[in-house]
Amino acid sequence: MTASAAANLPKAHFPVRRMDFSFDATQKYWWSGDPFMSHFMNNLSSLFPYGEKFFVDSVRGVRDQIDDPQLQKDISAFIGQEAMHSKEHATYNDYAAQHGIDLERLELRIKVLLEWVTRFTTKKQRLAATCALEHFTATMAEQLLRREDLSTQMDDQKMYQLWMWHAIEENEHKAVCYDAYMAVGGGYFERTITMALTTVMFIGVIGAFQLHLLRKDGQLFNLRSWGRGLKTLFSLRTGYFPRMIKPYLDYYRPGFHPFDHDTKALEKRWKERLGFNG
Repeated sequence: MTASAAANLPKAHFPVRRMDFSFDATQKYWWSGDPFMSHFMNNLSSLFPYGEKFFVDSVRGVRDQIDDPQLQKDISAFIGQEAMHSKEHATYNDYAAQHGIDLERLELRIKVLLEWVTRFTTKKQRLAATCALEHFTATMAEQLLRREDLSTQMDDQKMYQLWMWHAIEENEHKAVCYDAYMAVGGGYFERTITMALTTVMFIGVIGAFQLHLLRKDGQLFNLRSWGRGLKTLFSLRTGYFPRMIKPYLDYYRPGFHPFDHDTKALEKRWKERLGFNG
């Protein structure tokens, strides 16, 4: 291949960044000293190592059906970013183990659940589930990037950097799985029914894992922490989840596309803040 031909090949729309976090000095309750919210974030972290492997496998499963060279480049970058996310959230377990928090057990439950899903679904159905979960993660990440009243409650600098880096990248690659799904003939009804089923499963897993972590930590009846956590997550005026309802419901709109929710300026601002070159 000549240099001029290589120069004309498409490049991925986003980079793969290698991060090497260490959480040796992280306090157990690193979210404003609060057990509930610290465990809520621990809860989310437990979903990623096997969850993101499922995402990657879902896209790889249909990759040979995709002809668009730009989408192929973006898929490669998506796989690279997700591999880094899995790596860093596995490192997160070092912090958890240091404080007696058994996230590996929760991760294995996710592994078993996703193996069951894989056994009873088609490639396109798994890709539809990945689209749904990617919309969840991108929407949650966008709220974290927009809501400095939330992000500034992360007392630990390494945790802050981890979650904000992850949030940026979830928005950078939020359209890749969706575009792959559409490229292989994915339809509206399969997409939206899968989102509804995935939502029920996601809420059930998050709720069960939260109770497990609080119980194991002896914080299940810490009513003050419950009160703070539920207000942070569900307050109608300032809560994390109520702000997600509108973008979540938008997924059910015919003609929806992830880039309908433009976060480019938000990503740029945070990349500059965290010192990323690209």
